[in-house]
Amino acid sequence: MKNKLYGIILCLYSGLRIGELMALQWSDIDFTKGILAVSKSCHDGKDGLIIDEPKTITSRRVIPLPKQLLPILKGIKRKSSSPFVVSANGKPVSVRSYQRSFELLLKRLNIPHKGFHSLRHTFATRALECGMDVKTLSEILGHKNPTVTLNRYAHSLMEHKADMMNRLGKMLVLKTE
Repeated sequence: MKNKLYGIILCLYSGLRIGELMALQWSDIDFTKGILAVSKSCHDGKDGLIIDEPKTITSRRVIPLPKQLLPILKGIKRKSSSPFVVSANGKPVSVRSYQRSFELLLKRLNIPHKGFHSLRHTFATRALECGMDVKTLSEILGHKNPTVTLNRYAHSLMEHKADMMNRLGKMLVLKTE
């Protein structure tokens, strides 16, 4: 899998922010327990990547990873010569560079422009559609409370709304004579 893609996939299945992804090191992933620890974030500075504290206190968190993602990450780690999960030639990748790679990928696939943060929105929406409770999702995203999660990320699709309404409609029983 191309270096440019697996970071995107990891965000789609963990809800990481781009700064958290770029700061993520292999030592932050416990393959035995299947968890990822978010303990730092980063941003671009004049002299390269600046690794810092996460956005908020609640941004420090442990995320259980889908078991289907673990073999992919293990394979990437085996081939990696960098302590960073996303790297180029063994070195960390700048936030701006990775955002640009994402934009070019969207363009190549003829997908309308979306910011990298849209991956986090997609993760949150899909998690809710799969039945994840809002409290769990809120903790995975590193939000202070579930209200933040619902207000910012829970974009329901029309087909999902229709499906939910049809489930509700099944309770309607009309007697015909």
